Amino acid sequence: MKKLLAILLAVSLLFISCAGKVQDQDIVILYTNDVHCGVDDNIGYAKLASYKKQLLEQNPYVTLVDAGDAVQGDIIGALSKGEDIIRILNMTGYDVAIPGNHEFDYGMKQFTKLSKMLDCGYIASNFRDLKTGNLVFPPYKIIKYGKKKVAYVSVTTPETLIQVSVATFHDADEKQTYSFDWDAISQTMYQDVQTAIDQARKEGADYVIILSHLGEKMNNRDEWTSKALIANIQGADLLIDGHTHSVIPALIVKDKTGKEVTITQTGTKLAHLGKATIHPSGEITVELLDALDVDPDEKITNLIADIRKQHEEKLETPLGTVDFPLLAKNRDGSWIVRSKESNLADFVSDAFRAIYNADIGLINGGGLRTNIEPGTIRYRDALSVLPFGNQLCVVEVSGKTILDELEYGVRNLPANSGGFLHASGVTYTLDTSIPSSVQVDITGFFTGVAGPYRISDVKVNGVPLNLDKKYIVVGLDYFIKNNGSGHIFAGAKLLPVETGTDCEALAEYIQKIGKIPSEYSDPKGQGRIRFK
Repeated sequence: MKKLLAILLAVSLLFISCAGKVQDQDIVILYTNDVHCGVDDNIGYAKLASYKKQLLEQNPYVTLVDAGDAVQGDIIGALSKGEDIIRILNMTGYDVAIPGNHEFDYGMKQFTKLSKMLDCGYIASNFRDLKTGNLVFPPYKIIKYGKKKVAYVSVTTPETLIQVSVATFHDADEKQTYSFDWDAISQTMYQDVQTAIDQARKEGADYVIILSHLGEKMNNRDEWTSKALIANIQGADLLIDGHTHSVIPALIVKDKTGKEVTITQTGTKLAHLGKATIHPSGEITVELLDALDVDPDEKITNLIADIRKQHEEKLETPLGTVDFPLLAKNRDGSWIVRSKESNLADFVSDAFRAIYNADIGLINGGGLRTNIEPGTIRYRDALSVLPFGNQLCVVEVSGKTILDELEYGVRNLPANSGGFLHASGVTYTLDTSIPSSVQVDITGFFTGVAGPYRISDVKVNGVPLNLDKKYIVVGLDYFIKNNGSGHIFAGAKLLPVETGTDCEALAEYIQKIGKIPSEYSDPKGQGRIRFK
């Protein structure tokens, strides 16, 4: 009996010792953001999954999180409306995820489907159903690591409402049905996050990690940045950010109490993997890894290969040829089409105008996503340029509306703007030394021009623009019909023209002409926009 008791005591002491060692281990948080369908770019999901498994063999306290914009950005997302990406995320083993603005690009119905497909689900402290007044998702998730609890709190940029087709967040009567909780000074968004932090602390959270899709300053809204959020709240220990594709190993900012909080962001396309460690001492360290010394996960590698094979026949369909590059970006990856004319923008807007026999063809800079390289142009190239599947629409609008929308599109220049419009059939002079007098409401939607126009000498097919005349315009329903990027197109009359998607129109036009003519060979375009 004494021998049995001695054995039991020894086993108990061993268990207590092992439990203590587990509790003393680090809590490791792996993080990604803005992967944008880069499933096998750079590090790739297959290596990420293997790395997580390797860490879990040494330490049970490993969590993988994503800070948004995973399902959109390339063919593999576009052809499945994000569903193939969710399958890959599930197999990779994500534990926490938040929606970025591009998670909504396929519409609210599809986003709802994707959110149900995602094994870990989404969290969001400021995405609200206005019909019920309730949040759509839980504002935070608490994960227990031994005796310690870590709360993950989510926030998504209010900019989503103007970056995504506005119809996504409105009903058939054009009444807004969803919100990202903003007001004139964004205090509502701050309050949402603070409420989530306070509730998580009451539930015993020892640490609070904010997962945000806010980023650095965009579109002149300082109050929507991650820095502004931290400055207006308290109780957070770390902020893992996304949205602006910034590479931020560790940026120290102070919260409203003066406490220092680290902000970190990994860039885009899995160029880096973030690794945050909560040490037993309570210290939190962060680092960005640009390579992983592991073998790719075979199941994920095979899944990605199977998905690509399913789409291969359509993607490889030849459309035409080109002897020179058509550019959306510079070779260093910086955007051309968001602030300047380019040969790609000229060609795409010409394609829209030609296919639908309109006076004017429009494409926004943010709708053009990559270059077309010399050689055979295949369907995959057209889809890579226009991956969102936006429907085209044909409308009749006044010359005054055209002038105002072009003016609204250049309001942020020379800074980049996704709402910058490229036009076929239109030429004009632009003077960026004139301060923009464009007016917007607190939600960022265009309301008018209060002073001098930056745009002058506007001509439509060589004839001066007549403000009272009606013109036939074709462009994406995203910005014409659904007010994307804050455009309004006041008084637009939708014409009963059967249309397809932007990509289909581009593909049809390339097939029709066969070879891209040399008139598009200048990367700077054809001089439709004359800069003073």
